[in-house]
Amino acid sequence: MPVTILAPPEGIAPAGNVIILHGLSANRRIMFYLGQDFAGHGIRAYLPDLPGHGDNTDAFTFAQAEDCAAETVAALIQRDSLDPAKTILLGHSMGGAIAVRMADKIPLAATIAISPAPMVTPQRMPGNLLVFSAQFDVWQLRDQALALQTSAGGDRSDPEDFAQRRAFDLVHIALGTHTSMLDDRVVAHRSELWAMEALVPQADPKTLALNLDLSTYGTFGRGRLRLAGAICGLIGLFAIFPLCIALGAKAAGQKQPSEPAEDIGRIRWALLAEGMIGAMIAVLILVKLNPLRFVHLYAGDYLASEALIMAIVLFLFNRRALSKQFALPVRPLVAALAFAFVTLLAFGAWFNWEISDLWLNAPRWLRFVELLPFACFFFYVEQTILGPVGSGKFRAARFGLFLGVRFEIWLACVIGYFVLASGQILLPILVVQFGAFSIAQELVSDALRRRTGPAAAALFGAILTAWFVAAVFPIT
Repeated sequence: MPVTILAPPEGIAPAGNVIILHGLSANRRIMFYLGQDFAGHGIRAYLPDLPGHGDNTDAFTFAQAEDCAAETVAALIQRDSLDPAKTILLGHSMGGAIAVRMADKIPLAATIAISPAPMVTPQRMPGNLLVFSAQFDVWQLRDQALALQTSAGGDRSDPEDFAQRRAFDLVHIALGTHTSMLDDRVVAHRSELWAMEALVPQADPKTLALNLDLSTYGTFGRGRLRLAGAICGLIGLFAIFPLCIALGAKAAGQKQPSEPAEDIGRIRWALLAEGMIGAMIAVLILVKLNPLRFVHLYAGDYLASEALIMAIVLFLFNRRALSKQFALPVRPLVAALAFAFVTLLAFGAWFNWEISDLWLNAPRWLRFVELLPFACFFFYVEQTILGPVGSGKFRAARFGLFLGVRFEIWLACVIGYFVLASGQILLPILVVQFGAFSIAQELVSDALRRRTGPAAAALFGAILTAWFVAAVFPIT
């Protein structure tokens, strides 16, 4: 398995080791900032990619992920001579569940589970277990944290409890979400303190806390400073979009807006009703049949099928308008194609370097190619029925209509999970990421449409969305 090792600063002997397991649809780069904090405070950090995630191209299943994690921990103990009594296991979401269940296989100094996923409780509880639960997490995950507290017999964190490896604490993070806890300074600081208390149970907890506060890494840690720099870099990439759109319009031969004011009609609010019908039909079909299962992306093929079936229903409701209004001009399409690939390569490289692994490897490029035709059809339907961008209140209303359609897709997936037991828990959890991506993609698509036309905007949106889905979801 691909593993990144973060060592303490030069001249500092490691007080122990922490093996950090990422969650579902994540990768080791997302955990890098938390690993940097541990390394900065004298604990060597090991960050692996689980199967189907990041640089690990093995097929993902939950059982495979757990088995590979256990084998990796055992291999690190043997190969790197890690002392289990000086090793902490930390995991987020799926990684948290794996970390807790590892107690049946490899007893370690302590276990830290950040918003652990639902699991079959192990036969024996991990020694020195710390659990975090977010206020705005999915209710099953909050219940799982409470179930671990009950199994452990309640909270206890005296030095003697750490010495006998029976310490337990459940920490509730106010206003926290499932993903925000990875960058929460309370979670990082409390995790590092818990690790030090487990590694040095005879030390005064107040002294350990003071040492962490006074370290050169500070309360936020260098990982958070680097994260701030990464976000500033993303803002800088967004700032070059106006120039790229202008160059694309020039390459497409467009010297004025492609859709005159007289082409702008009225907002079709009936589209929301049509979209909801399409979304619910899709959810019902997906109970028995997933037409894009061959794409082999965990939850990603389900989401793509949901959008495809919804687009077919919208096409049937609006087939006359769709057959009349959409043209395929060559030069604008070529310009949009070039702009889309420049965008995904630039953002993929930046994310891969600083934040998360969104750089497509060979298996993910294959899935991108498989998804692209269906994404083109969805965006062809969406761009046509939304109509011209317009300006002022009309543009704001049109954007609200777009958000409503995208919300219906997500809402249908949520209904599928909570009502129809679809098992697609990843889709409700990633709502913030989906929302942010959809808003950014549509803002750029609208700006591109004003200069080059709906076909170019649809192709641009399809390429970016196929890339996003192929990059984010685990390979199965």
